[in-house]
Amino acid sequence: MGQPFAYVTSGSSNTVYGYTIDSVTGALTEIAGSPFPTGNEPITVVATPSGKFVYVTNYIDSTISAYSLNGRSGVLTPLGGPPFATGPNPFSIDISPSGKFLYTANDNYYGGGTPGVSAFQINGVTGALTPVNGSPFAAGTEPISLAFTPSGRYLYVSDPGTGTIFAFTVNSDGSLTQVTGSPYPAGSYPFNLAVTPSGKFLYVPNSDSGNISAYSINSTTGALAPISGSPFVTGGSPPSVAVTPSGEFLYVAGGSSNEVFAFRINRATGALTPVLGSPFPAGDYPYDITVSSSGQFVYATDVDGGQVSGYSINASTGALAPLEDSPFTVGSSPYSIAFANPAVKACGALNVSAEATLAPGPYTRQSRGSELWNETLTITNGVTPISGPLSVVLENLPSSTTTLSGTYPGLTTTYCFSAAGNYVVPIDSLIPPANDDTLLPGEALSVPFVFATTGGSGVEPTHYKPLLISGTLDK
Repeated sequence: MGQPFAYVTSGSSNTVYGYTIDSVTGALTEIAGSPFPTGNEPITVVATPSGKFVYVTNYIDSTISAYSLNGRSGVLTPLGGPPFATGPNPFSIDISPSGKFLYTANDNYYGGGTPGVSAFQINGVTGALTPVNGSPFAAGTEPISLAFTPSGRYLYVSDPGTGTIFAFTVNSDGSLTQVTGSPYPAGSYPFNLAVTPSGKFLYVPNSDSGNISAYSINSTTGALAPISGSPFVTGGSPPSVAVTPSGEFLYVAGGSSNEVFAFRINRATGALTPVLGSPFPAGDYPYDITVSSSGQFVYATDVDGGQVSGYSINASTGALAPLEDSPFTVGSSPYSIAFANPAVKACGALNVSAEATLAPGPYTRQSRGSELWNETLTITNGVTPISGPLSVVLENLPSSTTTLSGTYPGLTTTYCFSAAGNYVVPIDSLIPPANDDTLLPGEALSVPFVFATTGGSGVEPTHYKPLLISGTLDK
């Protein structure tokens, strides 16, 4: 896969720092041009699933700074125009798994407005944000954190003001409808949420209670139900949690305890069991915590120490060991860390459709002597509806062929070619909006590609294998 990047907000210096991540050692190396200017007191940073755009909430300005991401260097370039306005004091930000919608939790800390969740549609070509109809949406008195289920069907919002979690259904236009029974009781000052990759469980650290509330998620309704044994004791004043991509381990930033707590997740029940050796030493007030997309490393921002503590994960036990060069110096008040992966791993056979037929062609040179070739892949579904997120994978492309990195009309994604020879294209934007990201029985889609070849040679469509997959890709 391509080079992954990490971005860290520096609340006191009004900047966001950018780093490359060594895939072997986990070391963070600051990229050229970093840090990049933001608005006043940046809190949370997030990247689109494609890795094409990065967004930062500016707490005091009540705006979002938006950037395009250079997939080779990691450099952030501000989008044209002023920052995008949100509700009052946006604390956190998240993007739907489809990459179509962006949401902020506005806690109205300084008053003068109404707390709520602002919703935006993301222009996949420009990165510009357009408010969703009905936005903002009410979510208690102090909404502070957001988390999606992997399907993108449900969004959860923690509200420390009422000690509850609000649950919403995400509609096809990005608007939110509160789930029946919402909000759900949590502990004292519930903070940053995390949902397991399976979509079965949700966890929230209760910062003033020193514990974690755990819930099962009803996949049909989005309703939450407390897990037996919840809440689970941590200690300290935990502000955030993170789950490994495998769904096997959960890590907690301990806040005032200057530690990271580690738990094994029972995949059947969602119950938490402390990992042997937990808690593990951290820096000065670990605040935000996240796991690398590879599942090998954990990073915690030490907000009072101006650094990021990095750890390797023992894949068998979940125990943490400090990285060789950890901690890594960043700007003052590092509130949030997020990853961007402009390229995509080989996907293997994740939820491959056995019914859909994929017919390549026609395959034509753009002009005489050109090394650019056009080709259209026609996808025709069988008798079973296929729910998104949906992507096309072109497997085993010859090494002499690359694909253009860019965005084509009607497709809200960056096209990526991986070293493994697999070309991955999210196609949800081609599905009619009324279908709610579902390919209906017998429905056909046309997906355009442009191939770039070397030496004027062409690679016929029969030289690769196209697949239609559903589910969230490992990015």
